[in-house]
Amino acid sequence: MELLQDKILEEALALKDEMIKNRRHLHEHPELGMDLKQTQAYVAERLKEMGYADVKRVGQAGLTVTVGQGTGKTILLRADMDALPILEDNELPYKSKIDGRMHACGHDMHTTMLLAAAKILKKYEQEIPGVVKLMFQPGEETMEGAKDMVAAGILENPRPDAGVMIHVMPGMPFDPGALTVTGAGPSMASVDWFKITVIGTGGHGSMPYLAVDPIVPMTAIHSGLSAIQSRELPPNAVVAVTVGEISGGVTSNVIPGEMVMGGTIRTYDEKHRQFIKERMTEIVTHIAKAFRCEGTVEFPAGAPFFESSKELSEHIQKVLPAYVGADKALPVFDSDVPAMGSEDFAVISQEIPACVMILAASDARKGQTYGVHHPKLILDEDALPYGAAAYAGVALSWLAANQ
Repeated sequence: MELLQDKILEEALALKDEMIKNRRHLHEHPELGMDLKQTQAYVAERLKEMGYADVKRVGQAGLTVTVGQGTGKTILLRADMDALPILEDNELPYKSKIDGRMHACGHDMHTTMLLAAAKILKKYEQEIPGVVKLMFQPGEETMEGAKDMVAAGILENPRPDAGVMIHVMPGMPFDPGALTVTGAGPSMASVDWFKITVIGTGGHGSMPYLAVDPIVPMTAIHSGLSAIQSRELPPNAVVAVTVGEISGGVTSNVIPGEMVMGGTIRTYDEKHRQFIKERMTEIVTHIAKAFRCEGTVEFPAGAPFFESSKELSEHIQKVLPAYVGADKALPVFDSDVPAMGSEDFAVISQEIPACVMILAASDARKGQTYGVHHPKLILDEDALPYGAAAYAGVALSWLAANQ
């Protein structure tokens, strides 16, 4: 019998109204990247109300607390707190109050569920056979937060022996609250943001021969990037090079002096990741030069691929039915198409055994088909207690099994 399995879901369900209140507050007040002053203060205040006296700031905007006996193994539970620069397109009573910002990836749900797990764990602190370390992280969407918290010591004093996070899974045909876990091995792609700048000389549209048009090399660069995947990598390379932004110019009869193009590189192979970045730099530099322009590439942020622990994954598969119910525990998701999404908790997975639990948070069978990062995303709050129970239950059971 798993530790406290008859109590955890019951406790989580009893906290549902409180979770909805917390989640809606966070949803109404989204903050971006590493600038989470209100969110950080709100989370810290809720933790202090639960009796956590040791709420510690980690890095620029992260928080951590520990709960348990202070001896034995340590498991890390992580929730991200930042939102996205998206204008919400929903008419909800708790719609974002800040135009152009939205919790469109469910981080408000993640934070809420970890707060509820913190409350449950605090109540049963004397029965925890080890230490649970909670990690409230900024900057997941910008791939800055995990690195910042690692640099500031989140993996020290105490050092976790394993780490778990939850991510919502909307737009799928599952009951809200159903959970699965990543299987063994690489389970999410690495990511690198890139920004390409081509500088020419602006001029009047009637006299292009007096200007140096940066649009011409930028279009050639765009074509050249696609050739990296189709001509320079083996056919079985799991790679996605995506351009999501091209900007430059303000009117139709003026040649701009500068063009900017941005996107992401994603892969499961570190050698491919580095090769693409090197070739991208060469293509940009030389094509720009061929058209009498200057071209540069920046890689402002990134994260490695996520390495999912076999032992931890198998443990979570085994215990989830005990803590969320057999009807809510899904088998490991197996797809013919590699998941190219990225997650900066991958930084943690390169340091300690780690896994991602995936929580169904809207039901496509009921018309809730929008995925994360969509302005019409609506997540089902009925999922909240099951995520909180999974957080707490997995931590307790793993510590009990690894004394």
